[in-house]
Amino acid sequence: MDFLEGDIFYEASAIANEICDTVSRYHSIPIEKINHHTIKKYVEAVEGVEFIDYRFRKQLQQIILGSTSKVANSVFITTNAFLKPERKNFTLMHEIMHYYCDIPTAKEGQTFSDMFLEDGYLPEDYEKETRANIGASILLANDTALEYATHHFSSFDQVAQYFFMSKTALQKRLNEFLIFYKKCSPNYAHSLVTSYRYRNNKEILQYLKS
Repeated sequence: MDFLEGDIFYEASAIANEICDTVSRYHSIPIEKINHHTIKKYVEAVEGVEFIDYRFRKQLQQIILGSTSKVANSVFITTNAFLKPERKNFTLMHEIMHYYCDIPTAKEGQTFSDMFLEDGYLPEDYEKETRANIGASILLANDTALEYATHHFSSFDQVAQYFFMSKTALQKRLNEFLIFYKKCSPNYAHSLVTSYRYRNNKEILQYLKS
């Protein structure tokens, strides 16, 4: 983990956790209960963003995950209708991060696209896309919710189900949380999370609640 990625992580974390706190207050729901569904409902109702689940033609099905577009002072978030549910949830949160972080300064007609392959991005988009990816995982599992779920459910798989997120996404989320907030080395964080995922070793819980 380099310093640039650390800076992006802390920025994305502050923004995503603040969004979750705002949604929690708006819906009068405890923050550990906030998930992709309540966040989407808030963005639709309060921000006026329109969500479109689009059946891309065959070639684009394999390229585009989703996009956020600003057209005539309106914002549209589009997701690939062929995505698996967990991948679609992540993409929705990725695009919502673009809405809060990038759309306010976007030009009319500008679009931010989430793609299957990261090498499809321009170099100048690296920070924006990294921030959106980190923020998406935090919107799915905010800091309070992450600690709540790991202590209230008996296995890694149950925690992933609670957040409606893929196991790979949860593993990455836990890794980053341990590295940036609990000051674990990357190797040790990886070891803790891998033991938790595959052997149900609960050593990780000490670090999450410390």
